[in-house]
Amino acid sequence: MRRLTASLAPSRSALFPALLCALLGCGGPAAITPAPHATVPPPDVVATQPAPRSPWDGLGTPELAAFVSEHAMARLREVQPDLDPAQLDSYRAAPTTAPLLSGRAVERLLDLAVTATATGHLDDAEKTIRLVRARAKNRNSAFAATTLLAELKRRQAGDDGAAQETAIATVLRELPRPRFGAATVVFQLFQTEAQVDANVAQTKEQMLALETAGSVLYFEGVLRSIVQNRAHFLAAIATVRAENEARPADALFAFSTVDLTRARDAQDVVVGVWDTGSQPTLFESQLFTDAAGAHGVISDPLPEQTAYTYQPAPEILERYTPFLRGVMDLRAGMASSPDAQRVLELERSITDVDALRATDRALDEVGEWAHGTHVAGILLAGNPKAKLAIFRSAWAGESRTYFERGPTDAELDAERANIERIAAYVRANHVRVINASLGFSVDYLEDALRHQPDLYATDDAVRARAAAIQARRKENWAWIFAQCPDTLFVVAAGNSNRDILEYDDVPASIDAPNVLVVGAVDKWGNWATFTNSNPERVRLFDLGVEVDSVIPSGAHVPLSGTSMASPNVANLAAKLISVDPALTPARVRALLEETGDAIAAPFSGRIVHEQRAVDRARRERGRAPRAR
Repeated sequence: MRRLTASLAPSRSALFPALLCALLGCGGPAAITPAPHATVPPPDVVATQPAPRSPWDGLGTPELAAFVSEHAMARLREVQPDLDPAQLDSYRAAPTTAPLLSGRAVERLLDLAVTATATGHLDDAEKTIRLVRARAKNRNSAFAATTLLAELKRRQAGDDGAAQETAIATVLRELPRPRFGAATVVFQLFQTEAQVDANVAQTKEQMLALETAGSVLYFEGVLRSIVQNRAHFLAAIATVRAENEARPADALFAFSTVDLTRARDAQDVVVGVWDTGSQPTLFESQLFTDAAGAHGVISDPLPEQTAYTYQPAPEILERYTPFLRGVMDLRAGMASSPDAQRVLELERSITDVDALRATDRALDEVGEWAHGTHVAGILLAGNPKAKLAIFRSAWAGESRTYFERGPTDAELDAERANIERIAAYVRANHVRVINASLGFSVDYLEDALRHQPDLYATDDAVRARAAAIQARRKENWAWIFAQCPDTLFVVAAGNSNRDILEYDDVPASIDAPNVLVVGAVDKWGNWATFTNSNPERVRLFDLGVEVDSVIPSGAHVPLSGTSMASPNVANLAAKLISVDPALTPARVRALLEETGDAIAAPFSGRIVHEQRAVDRARRERGRAPRAR
């Protein structure tokens, strides 16, 4: 399916499209691995032929299904050579005979399940979904494609409404109770066919490619039918919800927290939030000020945006800020809350592509306004000795800066200049911990570039340009990590339920002794449904669902994402350095891993334990290798 938002959604993209990504599934093409230090080809080199005027003309459901099926099979061979497409029927019949499935192979198989559903081959679609659930390497995919499976089971049940509701409920009962709410929001979110029409129209503004064709096919061949039969889905949801609520509550995970407010051994530690901006007036008692009177580094292409917080137009803030909490309630599966209902009402009012685009852009801006301040509040909690430096980067809020387009070479130069300024500031002012709840992905770039058919004539050209941009950004981040070896960079893993190494997400995929990548768990201590992962690189997790913190207005709003889990861990890292300033980044990483609680199989990683980590740092004070 089309990528509906960036892979690291709350890091730098619209909150509502991020919700769609989590609910519908985020597909993406295979990355092209560039040569080291790749040069980004300019648009006039990439574009050799004009884009077709109307590539979508004449493509109904049968034609779209044939296009998606052909291209998904070809991509499947590319992304997982040990998976023989000729053996798919036997794999479907006996999933244990199939190799373990990479994330990109899962995406392509789900493309095939969509085409099978849209063309009425329901048994093939179900077997494909069951294959994915059984053999996906990422065990967060054990309940993939619930929306699609529920719809095809409804169709298999025939015309009787009661039988359809029973079939849907059977699918929903397969979900662990903590995953039930988030998995069922999509049935409540899409309420009218006008919403479907608007999404289709917006997608058709892009060039024709596997991802865009798959998205249109999903909306036309699957989601439209769900909307038409929405009452049966809502009835089944109500039945299963009542059953879940009648059972004893699941035990919550006991997250550990430490408050250093009265700690006599705590010393000042300079920490940074590299993000879309943080409101300095909310943190005056903990604000770091350098010798020149500055609080950090500001970078924005708009000359009027010179504050430490991005400032949308007042009318945007007034109208759309009230939707922040509702979006997060929906992501958490709480569709009946007043705030969630407000968001559903907003979405019901969207009747055309212009309204959809305007809503997306407005929520992008509000998300960028709120995000960095929310992160800063988490980072500083319980540690009055932490002094905040603000690194406001418009490039971190990429969905606003590059809305429906890719960066120019000049803008990429500005990104590099921003990184060099931040590196100089970090070294000059001895910033010990930086939280970076941000990231960049090839598939997000590809989605943006497909909006520019005047510059890129083919999807191969789009993929080449995106890969080269990604290579440049990866080089930039590796450079600053090397330039600031005494600074611990705590990075959000991302929110696309995928392996950070397979997809080469930046900066999360970069291996360095002073980089710590953080995934998210929910309040029960389970992997969040959206969290990115990798058993070797994402070894630490913290709470990332409904995390309370402050936004620039001073209000408190619970938000969700690895963007919220990451500053929770950065907060603990700063506390360790506060009680033992001699700790190196590598030793802080080791302490956090050695003292965390193991996450139960089939998942991996450890949930940080603040009290044990701080106690251990105090016991070992003076014995660990010293920071320079």
